Amino acid sequence: MIRATETFAGQAQKKGLWGGILGLLLMVFSAQAQPVSAQQHQQHHPHEEEIDEHTKAVNYSLYYEYFKNGDYAAALPYLRWMIQHAPEYAGPGRKDDRNFERIIKIHEELAKASDDPEIARVHLDSALAYFDMALEVLPTRGVDLDTVTWYIRRGRLIQRFPELLADRQQEAAAYYRKAFELAPERVDDYSIQVVIAGLVQEGRKEEAVAFMDQVEAALGDDPERASLMEYITTVRDNLFQTPEERMAFLEDRLAKDSTNLELISELFDIYRQLGEREKMYQLAERLLALKQDAHTYHMVGKLYLDDGEPARALEYFRQAMKAPGLDEVARELYFNAGVAEQQLGRLANARTYFRRALQVDPQFGRAYLAIGDLYAQAVAECGSQLEREDRAVYWLAVDYYERAKRVDPSVANEANRKINTYRKYFPDQEALFFKGWKVGQPYKIDYGCYAWINEETTVKPPPSS
Repeated sequence: MIRATETFAGQAQKKGLWGGILGLLLMVFSAQAQPVSAQQHQQHHPHEEEIDEHTKAVNYSLYYEYFKNGDYAAALPYLRWMIQHAPEYAGPGRKDDRNFERIIKIHEELAKASDDPEIARVHLDSALAYFDMALEVLPTRGVDLDTVTWYIRRGRLIQRFPELLADRQQEAAAYYRKAFELAPERVDDYSIQVVIAGLVQEGRKEEAVAFMDQVEAALGDDPERASLMEYITTVRDNLFQTPEERMAFLEDRLAKDSTNLELISELFDIYRQLGEREKMYQLAERLLALKQDAHTYHMVGKLYLDDGEPARALEYFRQAMKAPGLDEVARELYFNAGVAEQQLGRLANARTYFRRALQVDPQFGRAYLAIGDLYAQAVAECGSQLEREDRAVYWLAVDYYERAKRVDPSVANEANRKINTYRKYFPDQEALFFKGWKVGQPYKIDYGCYAWINEETTVKPPPSS
């Protein structure tokens, strides 16, 4: 019998047939109580409009007495009669939706009380069918139905029974979305989040993004919805995991919000990850048109530096040095300016910038490495014959590599590798003897091609044989 009633309930729900619902309920319950004058009325007064007010009032009163006392099974026959013959009746001259509210509650309570999952499921399907019937019938009966509230109530009922209504859980999100489309401002945050989560779980990412855009457009300016906006931001940020997916997503977002600096900055970083150089250059100028701060100038300059255009990079670095927000990027900015000068062969200028980076952060090991590299480069450019005085410059280079690993353990491996490389080229024992150099004595690099260095080191032991 249960399978038959379930099938009948499904048909009734799809077709919106009152008779189907009532037939279902009659099969489920063998109620002893009978609505007052119902049989006589059906035999002699087949048209609903001929039902007198007294009959309506009596059936209404009888079901309500049982209902308010929690005797739902006894209330049900009278309430079914009201739903069939006078669903809008709420007393003499009054119309509203309370009869449907109550019959839905009765079925929900009877579902909770049932020990049989199949019977409980029949009650819940009946309750949901009455939701649909109310939305269809009451407006035709002159009731100004609050559709938004009814949609949300329907969704909540489904969600209260995740096991018994496991196959209908998606309907909750669908009805919350219907409510949102009618009146976004009246839909609570939770219902909106259910819609978003459902779309994401089903893999409908683009639709989820479109819906979140709708929510932001409708409710984004409401300070009371701040937590909802944070939720949307979190979901959106985690929605597209791969850089390729995120690139396409951000490009679409930027097309709709062309002046959003946060979007532009993130997209710029993704272009860099993916090697989209042309897109990076296009976006760089767009970014600078909107924001002229040190971070932006530095970011654009670094793009040119990475692409082997140090002179162009320096133009942006110098702009960054005069722009607001310098302190936030000063260390990296000065370091990269030093790299650009080094690439242009201006070693003294490069050292000036590396020293500025060290003024910002004395523990910046990479800057010490960079100065050591400058001195090694100077030997390569000046000491074609690698005379004793040329080799002595490596003492100073190694001093800087030693400092680098001493202040910054993260560069220790690189520093040791460089130390081992250049120690091999230290002046040998013969050179020390010939020049009269004693290990540990001060020695200044300030001669010839190395005059710009003008720094003191100490004589180092010759390389081991």
